[in-house]
Amino acid sequence: MLKLICALMLCMPLAFAADVSGKWQVTVETSQGSGSPTVDFQQQGEKLTGTFHSQLFGDAKITGSVKENTIEFGFEGEAGGQTIKVSYQGTIESPTAMKGTAVYAGFDDKATWSATRK
Repeated sequence: MLKLICALMLCMPLAFAADVSGKWQVTVETSQGSGSPTVDFQQQGEKLTGTFHSQLFGDAKITGSVKENTIEFGFEGEAGGQTIKVSYQGTIESPTAMKGTAVYAGFDDKATWSATRK
């Protein structure tokens, strides 16, 4: 019986997706320089929506998903008269930290990012 309880407890974190709802401070490193946008996430189950706030793009609506400890989100932003498709992928490391990679289509496909909950 003890083995069954231990096995169930080990599987429990896999059964629940992290909840990233709230405001996050992001640090982005691209080949063009760095930035520090904020993101307001709203999460319902695995569905993720929200707003990306940055100097470069202003406010952009995001969509994405959270599955277990994996997060993916993206948006299209206007910068310098061009529309840029941006996609983020990462790992939720704790309730207050996550990090990953980002693609700024046509500009940088190897950007990195990290975020902390505000």
